[in-house]
Amino acid sequence: MSGIKQSELIKLVGLASTDTSLVQFFERHGLGKLPKTITSNQGTKSIICKPLNISFWFAYDITNDHYQPPISPRNDNYKFKAYLSSIIFTHREHSDKHPDPKPKEFWDVLPPPSASREETEMVMGPPVHVNDDTWSYKLSIEEEKKLVLNYTKSSKNQLSYNSWISIRQESEIVSRVFYDRKNDFENFPFLRRAHTSIIKWLFDSRFLQLTEDVYQLPLKGDTETILDFVEHHLKNHLWKNQLVDMDQLSSFLYHITTNRILKDPEGNRVSLYIRTIILEILNQAEVFEQIYEQNFSATDQFLNDILFDETLYSDISTVLTEKFKLFQSWKASR
Repeated sequence: MSGIKQSELIKLVGLASTDTSLVQFFERHGLGKLPKTITSNQGTKSIICKPLNISFWFAYDITNDHYQPPISPRNDNYKFKAYLSSIIFTHREHSDKHPDPKPKEFWDVLPPPSASREETEMVMGPPVHVNDDTWSYKLSIEEEKKLVLNYTKSSKNQLSYNSWISIRQESEIVSRVFYDRKNDFENFPFLRRAHTSIIKWLFDSRFLQLTEDVYQLPLKGDTETILDFVEHHLKNHLWKNQLVDMDQLSSFLYHITTNRILKDPEGNRVSLYIRTIILEILNQAEVFEQIYEQNFSATDQFLNDILFDETLYSDISTVLTEKFKLFQSWKASR
């Protein structure tokens, strides 16, 4: 296990767990048994090397187009190909009380925990985040990886150091499971249709990072047509980097795609959940609540029976525009 350098580990990030070079590296240094696959229930797996205070993290659903879509070797949509998505170089944060055990020679890329702030900034540049207790640095390695280094000061003025490398990932707004036809939504088509209405609104508002040629062709208010569009132009998902740079847009989308409650300037509880919006457009919100309270098992069928025609798609786009302007005004008033 001795003689490992940080640069060697950095080269491993992004490799499949079955990659020969990764397998040989783990065998040579006795780092443990690599996971061949990860299930959808597990999400991630880790291997911790306590003598070096390093942990290796494996994932399958990585929000980076290079690793999408997740690969199911047996096509069972349950067990997926695993990738080394990140390495935490200080699994337990370095501090005076718990010093990191790695020799100085290990740190041939990032500054070691003992480095001064000036020495760190010579390598990493100025911090990307600073407050009274924390300052963070980021450094891009190749196109798909980023290094992060954090210093944190405790209430007792004790300083701790933590650093890691990870595959660069995008912020996910709507997962591919809602748009990719390979994922079975026959038992709950409402959910898929509702998420296509969000795409229709984004297109109608020109809020997507698309070329002018794409915008020249109108997007019909039809579920199958929109699913085709998402597949061809958005790679079956909606991530933050696919949006135009507009104040509060991604925050608004997070609110309408999750059933979270927010408060308006008067302190009233408000829901912007897309399901609520659709039910209000159809004047069916109270009916849905009654079914929800009296016969919960019937709620899915009630939603699935909603007809998503061009009129409803158009109405949803209109209301989302109104809600977004209202949301922006609320945020600006704070």
